[in-house]
Amino acid sequence: MSDEFLDRLVGDWTYEGHSLPDDGERHAGSETVTRRDHWIVIESDDHARFQLAFDPDAGRVVGDFISWKWPNLWTYDGAASGDRMALSSRGPDMDTGEGLADYEDVWEIVSPDERTTTGRIKGKDGQWRDFNVTRYRRR
Repeated sequence: MSDEFLDRLVGDWTYEGHSLPDDGERHAGSETVTRRDHWIVIESDDHARFQLAFDPDAGRVVGDFISWKWPNLWTYDGAASGDRMALSSRGPDMDTGEGLADYEDVWEIVSPDERTTTGRIKGKDGQWRDFNVTRYRRR
């Protein structure tokens, strides 16, 4: 099922997103998603690249993310079911600026031409908090 989910991402997209709670910070742009053998490669015009594949041995989606704006390599592990995929990662704690935190990106396919991604961080109190949402539309 996860490989089928990834195939649904292939194409050209525009996106608009904002921080949560909505503080007026916005981001927008476009991206191209291509299939390269087992991998889905997502390249955006804001200097970022996501690479995802379904690992049949593990039965999981694996991948990584880089942004030319940051020195960090984010590695991902997760699963897709139906119209939803949740990817877990660990990276610099955006809340405190100290140490690392757990993150989750929740991808949802709304329709063949629309999808969303919600970024979540796990706080020191153990609670998950949404910190951004991005809506994508097929070009």
